[in-house]
Amino acid sequence: MRDTTQPLPFLRAARGVFDLALDGMIWSRRTVMMGVLLGLPIVFAIVFRIFLVSKLPPRMSGFDLYGIAIAFFYIRWALPLAALFYGTSLIADEVEGKTLTYLLTRPIRRNAILAGKYAAYLVTTLALSLPAAVITFFLLVTARGWSGIGAAVPDLFRDLGVMALALAVYGAFFTLLGVGLRRPVIPGLLYLFVWELAANLPGYVPRMTITAWLRSLVRHRLMEEGMAEVFGQVLPMVLSLEVLAGMLAVFLAGSIWIFSTREYVMEQ
Repeated sequence: MRDTTQPLPFLRAARGVFDLALDGMIWSRRTVMMGVLLGLPIVFAIVFRIFLVSKLPPRMSGFDLYGIAIAFFYIRWALPLAALFYGTSLIADEVEGKTLTYLLTRPIRRNAILAGKYAAYLVTTLALSLPAAVITFFLLVTARGWSGIGAAVPDLFRDLGVMALALAVYGAFFTLLGVGLRRPVIPGLLYLFVWELAANLPGYVPRMTITAWLRSLVRHRLMEEGMAEVFGQVLPMVLSLEVLAGMLAVFLAGSIWIFSTREYVMEQ
């Protein structure tokens, strides 16, 4: 028999929390809203194929539009926004619902609680965003035929990897805000839509943002018609991966440390 005075093993406890958290996320209104948001490029791609493909200038291809959807819509806007609303709520929802006490009084280490919830967030957001990106890719890239699709597929896999990394890093960052701040949403929005604009500045300032490192990993570069400022400078790929991996580790470690040491008082 298991010694009930000892906490459950980390993996077993995290798996149990993951199952409960995933079930709650899948059937939440937040997931419905994020599903609509992350699926907007599919709607655009369908409208484009039906009504706009014949009107597109020859120098602008469906692959170019797909590149805008990835680099500007997903990586710069939609994925960080999804990470904000999920990441800041991982623990805050339990506090507001006064259910955190039930988790903390179980024989489960706090790091396993946070790890299980974070894993559920990743699975949920990946399931919403990656299929939408794949569908958008095929709808746009094949709008004028299937020629050249083989050469574009490697970019699709690269983009999916960058999207997954974006969700992981932004999710860890906003989880850190969620466990460290009482009202994390407003600071999170300010970070996304004010501070992250620094990624478009010259010099070393963009290196202090997350988005500058992420967009350096995608190959879509539209340098015409005033779009240069959207994509900004390109940082070295290997360095980008190292910095993002470091951010992920620091954000997760900080989140676990704060959550493990913080005292939570449930309001009546």
